[in-house]
Amino acid sequence: MAKQIINVGAAPGNQGDGDTLRDAFVKTQSNFDELYDVFPITDTSLEHDNPSIDGTIAKALADAAAAGGGTVQLGPGTFVCASTTLTLADNVRLLGAGRRATTIDVTGPQTGIHMAGIASSVEALHLKMPVGATSDGLLVDRGEQHARDLYFSGGGPTSWAINIDAVNIVYLANIRMGGSGNALTGNGIIYQNTSTATFNFGDAKFSKIDITLAADNTTGIRIAGPDIANVKINNILLSQVEVIGTGTAGGCVGVHLHNAARIIFLLVDIEEIDTAIIEEGIVGNCRNNVYIATTTFGNNTGYTAIGNVFNRLFVGCQNIFPSPTANGDMLIPDAIWLNEGAVRLWDNSGNLQFDNGNAANGVQLSVSNATPRIQPSSTSSGAQLTLGRAGTRGVECEPGIVLPLQTSPIPDPKEGTLAQFAAGVVGANAGLYQLRQGTWVFIN
Repeated sequence: MAKQIINVGAAPGNQGDGDTLRDAFVKTQSNFDELYDVFPITDTSLEHDNPSIDGTIAKALADAAAAGGGTVQLGPGTFVCASTTLTLADNVRLLGAGRRATTIDVTGPQTGIHMAGIASSVEALHLKMPVGATSDGLLVDRGEQHARDLYFSGGGPTSWAINIDAVNIVYLANIRMGGSGNALTGNGIIYQNTSTATFNFGDAKFSKIDITLAADNTTGIRIAGPDIANVKINNILLSQVEVIGTGTAGGCVGVHLHNAARIIFLLVDIEEIDTAIIEEGIVGNCRNNVYIATTTFGNNTGYTAIGNVFNRLFVGCQNIFPSPTANGDMLIPDAIWLNEGAVRLWDNSGNLQFDNGNAANGVQLSVSNATPRIQPSSTSSGAQLTLGRAGTRGVECEPGIVLPLQTSPIPDPKEGTLAQFAAGVVGANAGLYQLRQGTWVFIN
């Protein structure tokens, strides 16, 4: 709530054009409520994970929870937490003075911060974990959470700077991990479902995330649904995300999708890493993921798909495509529909097919070898391919028409058909024949 200003009216005093006494009292009370919703913390000499000591972060978080919510506001400096996780209840905001000004230094084996309540937020601070830690930095296991303007460092090979588990609606923005003198020695962000709930969690946005991995065999971002049919993590936007690894020999992964669907990569950049993107899944769990203006540089592998992966879309990408023979400029899943669905262009068993939505109609272009072929889409012997139309000059073929030698009769031939037959197939002589009034007539 913003500060409430009391209108005292025009000079020389309230002549009936200002706030009533009742309205003035309500505004005054609102201003006091606003003040008491903020719990300021400035003493950096305390161990701030002890909720029984006044002036600690843990005590202020408990007081805010008891009040039904509020802002615990940290001043500049380093606040040490030696043994106990800082826990945020519903509607509690933990706010620092800036991610380069306020540091929460976790020196023990515990998780750093636990966002355990709905609609809580962590903002404007640096969360420093011990090098080699096995616990995560920020744990999110309730929905509707915001984390923004944060800096992360430290961690170990099995820990994550941010662990989001079995929740919906999470917003991460303006987050830096590693680099600039504070290395990220663990992994970056994981969004997973370790619960028993067979629910498709997700609906999240990650925006302006920069991750520099400092340890080999670590991962920048992992989005991992369980290995259960039709259960996945889905509907997540990765926008303006950058992951930098330890080099091509380090075994690092930029982004790993496991049973994840409808993940949108927008302006994602992954560099100096072993494998930039892994996409894998079971049954139909990993599908409809979209890559727009996504690039990788200096990697052993730009993109790899494992298991059952379906319906990917790549638009304007560099070094990211489903096979080494494609250029990644645009790859369309399923089909392109033209004129409000009147005409379809799609891949039918390796053939480029044009039709009206019926797979038995239309025409195919086979481009799988050095002798491409145009053919009807239908496999029926009654199907025919017509070149030209009535009233035109005809059809020209350069340098000529080749009629392959037929060694058996043509099934259901059409009147007027020209064909070259071997001797004894439709006549005694080998040569060119035409079907006239139902009879093959030898021409030459």
